[in-house]
Amino acid sequence: MSDTYPTAVDGLRLIHGGLSDIGRRRTRNEDSIGFFPPADRNGSFLVVVADGVGGSNAGDAASQLAVKTIGDVFFARGEPAHPAVTLHEAMQAANDAIIAQAASDPHQAGMATTCSCVVLRGNTLLIGHLGDCRVYLSSGGNLVQLTHDHSLADEYAADGRELPPDQVHLSNVLTRWLGVEGPAPVEISDVMQMNDEDTLVVCSDGLTKTVTEPEILHTVSMHLPAAACRRLVQLANDRGGPDNISLHVVRLTRF
Repeated sequence: MSDTYPTAVDGLRLIHGGLSDIGRRRTRNEDSIGFFPPADRNGSFLVVVADGVGGSNAGDAASQLAVKTIGDVFFARGEPAHPAVTLHEAMQAANDAIIAQAASDPHQAGMATTCSCVVLRGNTLLIGHLGDCRVYLSSGGNLVQLTHDHSLADEYAADGRELPPDQVHLSNVLTRWLGVEGPAPVEISDVMQMNDEDTLVVCSDGLTKTVTEPEILHTVSMHLPAAACRRLVQLANDRGGPDNISLHVVRLTRF
């Protein structure tokens, strides 16, 4: 069942659903999700998806640590006065926590995770992002990707080049993640507006590998957030579920 919350805008409510699934081919779930509602209706909601980097040690531990640290640090002093600054600090703290944990346990050496976070307050949103999790906005019958993947394939595309046929595997090579020495290369967006009945989708690449954007748009348009999450995960699994599948669906509505 979807959960409904009042927001800082009179009469505007937030409906949330979230789900993380192991998929059909993985032996463990290296994704983690977090949803942190405010202490009162005037505060910010924090939505987090983290995807432990495949091939690294303890990707599941890295993603769990990222979600917990970001939630703890973002709200450590109550409602942040400067959300963009605080979100950057929280994501950097997660990077530092992952590095420290990896250094203390040889079994977790090299662990890392991608991560996308959304801060929602009233009808505004702010994104912190690195890696290939994605944030989409469904608005006015269209689905717009608000983030871009930090991968070698995306760098080629940004330069107007296509991947050579013998290097298509580069589409899976990441260029940013949490778990790097020094400052984490986090992207923080400008503040954006959401309209009544707009819907956000924050997801790991286990969804977008198998489910198309038109299918995501149709599903979140036809169902409440929790039901949309279940249907999208089922669709990904029906197509083989090659990766862990995690997502949040968040809708603003008046009723």
